[in-house]
Amino acid sequence: MGQTVLPVFYHVDPSDVRRQTGEHFGKAFEKHQERFGGNPDKLQRWKDALAEVGNLSGWHLKDG
Repeated sequence: MGQTVLPVFYHVDPSDVRRQTGEHFGKAFEKHQERFGGNPDKLQRWKDALAEVGNLSGWHLKDG
């Protein structure tokens, strides 16, 4: 659609976003799967989108 995306990885490692692992994403997806496990296609779409975003060049802000 001609839009520019500039991801900002704020207190999260881009590789955790890409692989949906780590303290934030891994646990969040586990909880989401338990709570909304009835729609695995929706969860997979989120995982695919985050994997794509994790591969984009952006800013990784750990300490502000």
